[in-house]
Amino acid sequence: MKELVMEVTNTLPDTATFDDIIEAIYIRLKIEKGIKDSQNNSGLSTEELLKEIEKWN
Repeated sequence: MKELVMEVTNTLPDTATFDDIIEAIYIRLKIEKGIKDSQNNSGLSTEELLKEIEKWN
């Protein structure tokens, strides 16, 4: 986790706020989880995703 935080913060501009840092870390974690889920076939199928999206409307 420490390495991830350092990597993410090193890519942000010097003017980044604490909120910017937290958001960047959150997004990175979500992306990594999605990749891992995809590799393990544990994510939503296209059909399941479309059903979830329909619920948003």
